[in-house]
Amino acid sequence: MTHPGGTMKTYNKPSWQRLLPAILAVLPVFICAILPVLAQQGKEFQLQTLVQQLQGQDKLARLSALKEVRKIGPEAKAAIPVLTLLLKEPETDVREIAAEALGKMGAASKTAVSALTEALKDPVPTVRSNAAFALGQIGVDAKSAAPALSELLNDQTSWARGSAAFALGRIGEAKAHLSALIGLLNDSSESVRKDAADAIGRAGSGAVAAVPALIASLKDKSASVRRYTAEALGKIGPEAKAALPGLTESLKDREFVVRTYSAYALKQIGLEMKDAIPVWMALLKDPHEHLRSYAADALGAFGPEAKLAAPVLIEALKDQDRFVRLSAAKSLGKMGAEAKTAVPQLTGLLKDAEALVRSTAAEALGRIGAEAKSAIPALAELQKDQAPIVRLAATSAIERINASAAKP
Repeated sequence: MTHPGGTMKTYNKPSWQRLLPAILAVLPVFICAILPVLAQQGKEFQLQTLVQQLQGQDKLARLSALKEVRKIGPEAKAAIPVLTLLLKEPETDVREIAAEALGKMGAASKTAVSALTEALKDPVPTVRSNAAFALGQIGVDAKSAAPALSELLNDQTSWARGSAAFALGRIGEAKAHLSALIGLLNDSSESVRKDAADAIGRAGSGAVAAVPALIASLKDKSASVRRYTAEALGKIGPEAKAALPGLTESLKDREFVVRTYSAYALKQIGLEMKDAIPVWMALLKDPHEHLRSYAADALGAFGPEAKLAAPVLIEALKDQDRFVRLSAAKSLGKMGAEAKTAVPQLTGLLKDAEALVRSTAAEALGRIGAEAKSAIPALAELQKDQAPIVRLAATSAIERINASAAKP
C-alpha cells in the first residue's frame, strides 16, 4: 500500500498463518498416532458398558451383551469374572453363551476352570458341551478337569462326547484316557469319531496302543475321520509302522485332504527306501499339484539312491505348477551325476518364467557336475538375467561344472 509520502508499508502475516504449513505437515502424523489411542479407549468404554449390562437385570440387554462379548473374544477378558458367575444363571441361553464366551478367551479364562468343570454336570446338553469345549480352548491350565471330562465321554449326547474328547486332547490328557478315546473311534457320530482321532493324535508316541484301531479308522466312511486318523498316525511316528500299508492305500483316497495327511504320515513314520521310492513316484501322478510337489520333494531326500525316479522327475519338470517344477528340479540336483539324463530338460528350464525355478534348475545342473557341460552356454547367458538370485545361481553352476570336469 502506498502512503501519501510515497513509501510502501509491509503488513506481516499473523503468526498462525506463518505456522500453518508446518502444522499441515505434521497433522497426518498426529492423526495416525492419536487414532489407535482413541480406538482403544473406545473399546475399553464399550467393554465397560457391556460388563455393566451383563450385571444388570434387563434380560434382553444381558443376552445382547453376552453375544457381543463372545464376538469380541480375548480382548474382552475383563468380563471373565462376570461370565464365570453367569454359568449358574437359571436361563439356559445365558449359561450356553457364557461358557462359549469363556472358551473364546482361551488361556485367559483359566480362573473359570472350576466353574466350567462344574458346568459339565449341567442338565442341559449344550451347556455341558460348551463348557467342555471351553476347557479345551483354555488348554493345559484346565488339566484339573480331566476326571470330569472323562465321565462326559459317556454322555448320551454326541456333541457333549465330542467336546469332551476334544478337550482331553487339548489339555494334554489324551494318553491317560486313551482306552476310552479308542472306544469312541467306533461311535455312531461322525463328529465324535473325528474328535477322538484328533485327541489320540495329540498324545503322540504315547498313543501307540491305538494304532490297530486307527488303522481300521482309515476306512471310515467319513472323509473327516479318515483325515484326522491319518494325521494321528503321523503324530505317533515310527511306532506306527504297522499302519504303513493302510496309509499307502489311502494315497488313492478320493478326497484330497485324506491323501495329503496320509502322505504326511508316511513321511513322519518313515518308509523304507525300497518302499518309499515307488510310493512317491506314484504320487507324482496325483491330480492335485500340492501332492505332486510333495512327492517330488520327498524323492530328493534319497539323493542318488532315487535314480530310478529320474524319468518321472524329468517329466515333472514340464508340470504346469511352478512348485512341482521347482521340487522336481531340486530333487534331480540332489541325485548329482545320477541325474545326467535330465540335463537337456533342466537346460530348457533355465528359460522358465519363474525366477526361482530358473535359479533352481541352474543349481541342479551345477550339482550334476561335469555331465552338465553342455549346459554351460545357456548358463552363461543366464548370467545376464534380471534376477540377482538367478545370476548368482548361474555363476555358481558354471564354477561347479568346471571344477567337476577338472577332476582327474
